[in-house]
Amino acid sequence: MHWAEVGVFDDNAAAFGIDVSNLMEAAGQGLAAQAIRMLESTNKRRGPIWIMCGPGNNGGDGFAAALGLVEEGVDVRLLATHLIQRGAAAQNYRERCSAADIPLSIWPEVQSTMGTGHPALIVDCLVGAGPGHAGIHLRGDVANVRNWLAESRGRESPVLACDMPTGLGGPDVIKATATVTYHAEKWALRDVDGQVQSDVGEIHTANLPWSARVEDCGPGDARRHPPLRADARKGDRGRLLIIGGGPYHGAPILAGLAAERSGCDLIHLAMPSDAVERAEWPLSLISESIPDTTHLTSLSVGSILDRVLNGRGCQAVLIGPGLGREDASIDAVCEIIEKLVEANIPLVIDADAIRALPSHAWPTGMVGVVTPHADEMAHWLGASDPAEILQIRARRDGISRVVEDESCVIVRTGAEDALWAPGGRRCFATGGHARMSVGGTGDLLSGCIAGLIAQGMSPWAASRLGCALLRTAGASAALEYGPGLSASDVPSHIARTLAKWTGQDTDRDA
Repeated sequence: MHWAEVGVFDDNAAAFGIDVSNLMEAAGQGLAAQAIRMLESTNKRRGPIWIMCGPGNNGGDGFAAALGLVEEGVDVRLLATHLIQRGAAAQNYRERCSAADIPLSIWPEVQSTMGTGHPALIVDCLVGAGPGHAGIHLRGDVANVRNWLAESRGRESPVLACDMPTGLGGPDVIKATATVTYHAEKWALRDVDGQVQSDVGEIHTANLPWSARVEDCGPGDARRHPPLRADARKGDRGRLLIIGGGPYHGAPILAGLAAERSGCDLIHLAMPSDAVERAEWPLSLISESIPDTTHLTSLSVGSILDRVLNGRGCQAVLIGPGLGREDASIDAVCEIIEKLVEANIPLVIDADAIRALPSHAWPTGMVGVVTPHADEMAHWLGASDPAEILQIRARRDGISRVVEDESCVIVRTGAEDALWAPGGRRCFATGGHARMSVGGTGDLLSGCIAGLIAQGMSPWAASRLGCALLRTAGASAALEYGPGLSASDVPSHIARTLAKWTGQDTDRDA
């Protein structure tokens, strides 16, 4: 499980009306249960236990665990690094601990409540799992508490970590005897050979009270969208090339509009000249001239590769919208894929370009996404299991830590989208509106995903967010247009949905 998905699932749970306090209570119960087991194994059932609480939800889990431990007759002493908790649920559990008269020290005042002698167990709830938390140098009062533990009585006591040891992978790690992690193991708990890291101790996984849909695509996936920088310049948020057109000129343009509305800076379209002349070009999309006139052939491969690989290049390439099934076009796509894979350019393969992929296999070395509908998937993979196809790819390409691999994704589109990634990852995207079955919405999805990848998102994160965005945007557009909804009505709603989910919408009441 990616660190960032901790927050994704929490945000999805909140969007579905699941109370964060209920999740924190369950986390505290799982932590308390393991603490009691560790006390019993050393015949110190009553403790004392020191619980070290940081300012976030990890600290809130510690406060929730303290309440359960006290009910079991355990002597609990709390040490907080900050005066208040950042989250409302965490602050609530902190206040409940105070109301229950559980001894609480606030760093650096520790002597009055921590008692004398060595604790029977230390519970590390200082930092926990989150983006950027692995391998960091600890700072501020979290670092001060860690140093105090290392220099004082705490160094002789066993340690139970909440979600992951504080500072794991860095020089200041608080070495754990055991770790309670939630829902699924997090990255970095194991090494490249799949062995538990020595600083993690024995891993215990505790369940959280949420339904399976919390793990599916939803608003929480916007948490992984790259934030806007105040000093951003044109091109910083990615440059995307879309290759397609020929018989159908509208599909690449729809894909480009969706990519633009996902936040991608620059979108280039390479289409045969006849399609370029037929198209009504949006001012913001950039036409790339190629030699072909009616459909893509190998004649245009050189100019396409020049656009991608020279100058500032492109951060992602989408191939397929409106391409057609001419043999010469499929041959050209095969050549383009081979060259761009060699150059490590992420690819999104959509529509008729899927016919260029090797039968029953993921292209060797390719990073990116394939977005077939059911018929295209049957033509490409037959009866093969997509999960097994990706596992074979991981073994073939020598990827040792498959559980961490977000580099290749299969998205089967339809009334319900199904997503597969290596390591057994699978999720779904539901919702939207029946009118989204109109032509062009598949092009919107591939464009949105490609635009997100160009901005720096992993293929897995981009696919999840792209599927969620399109369905919600489609439902929003349907409220405005009803049965008359067309694919071209949706891109502006992609931007509005993304703004709302990232907290950047200007109209908070909309």
